[in-house]
Amino acid sequence: MFKLAWRNIWRNKGRSAISLAAVMFCVIFAVVLRSFQVGVWEHMTQELVGNNFGYLQIHQNGFWADQNLDNTLDLSELPTDLFLQHTEVNQVIPRLETFALASVGDITKGTLMMGIDPAVELSGLRLENNMLEGTTLEAQSPGIVLSEGLADYLGAHIGDTILFLGQGYHSASAYGSFPVRGIARMTNPELNKQLVVMNLADAQWMFNCENRATSVVLALPEYADFQSIAGDLRPDLPEHLELMDWKELFPELVQTVEADMTGGLIFVTILYVIISFVLLGSVIMMVAEREREFGILVGIGMRKSKLAVVTVLENLLLTVGGAIVGMAIVKPVQFYFKYHPIDLSGQMKEAIEQFNFEPKLYTTTSFIINLNHGLIVLLIGVLVSAYAVWKIMTLNPIKSMRS
Repeated sequence: MFKLAWRNIWRNKGRSAISLAAVMFCVIFAVVLRSFQVGVWEHMTQELVGNNFGYLQIHQNGFWADQNLDNTLDLSELPTDLFLQHTEVNQVIPRLETFALASVGDITKGTLMMGIDPAVELSGLRLENNMLEGTTLEAQSPGIVLSEGLADYLGAHIGDTILFLGQGYHSASAYGSFPVRGIARMTNPELNKQLVVMNLADAQWMFNCENRATSVVLALPEYADFQSIAGDLRPDLPEHLELMDWKELFPELVQTVEADMTGGLIFVTILYVIISFVLLGSVIMMVAEREREFGILVGIGMRKSKLAVVTVLENLLLTVGGAIVGMAIVKPVQFYFKYHPIDLSGQMKEAIEQFNFEPKLYTTTSFIINLNHGLIVLLIGVLVSAYAVWKIMTLNPIKSMRS
């Protein structure tokens, strides 16, 4: 039956080519769309969460609900050994984050101050790959690194001194002046407008938070199951500490991702409805063209069930062939735009930046997307083949031979 189905495909090359092309382009468009959509969110999550804020954070209990320096945690009471005993926790990274006014001459702007230990920090805040001018932070070296947008706003350059004024631990006055040793471009537009990175010891001194931190990040391997790790650590966590994963820290980001993914699924569904009618039209045309042939075959003794199986095999071969060709064509496209993203410009760039996202379009190289859409197209092929099966099983050989 397989050989007969294969030969039937080549009997009408035009019809077969139309069906094959329809499936191929459907797979290409669907995979490219979902690859860009998933790729953008994967990249943003990895940059914003994986490389900057971390997938898991430890805080003093209640800090996230009331984020002020009075709710900082005492690092001397932190059970560091408990965290490092877990096989998938690589480092324990303390940070001090707060807000202060930065001033250069007559220009003043509110800033996000982040005190870090550059020796153990996550890659996104070590800043080696983000530096535009100057040098990044080094342990025990005085100075700060400004984000590009903040430096432009203040008109600050390498070597300039920035004055800071804020509120420290237990409402103490916090002030200090630090030289600019570097200017970095942050991938997150919001951070790029206001971030100041300094050594943890300098931040603790300025804000009267000796040996204290607002958060402690648990550094995990790439693609680690952070929810499972959090579940392992929470039972042994002291009562005065809280452990939160990034989905709890940034629920608005999770909701944005879910909303965008839902919109993409609606678009892909419309695409599949269109391709379903294209394939159904091809099947209807094939059955109408071969109605007399089907009548003769049944009249000379061929079972209707066997004829239906051959016809379904024809459709499945065309569908599977189109899906495989489509997946093969789209794979290099996925790899190319993974490492050479599309830079947005003009009004689209401004609109994207208003949502604090990097104005670049990345793809994902996950084969799961290709496989999923290939299987969906295969399912559509099976469903539209039901029409051919129905027509064959209700076939009247005498009427068909006279048609």
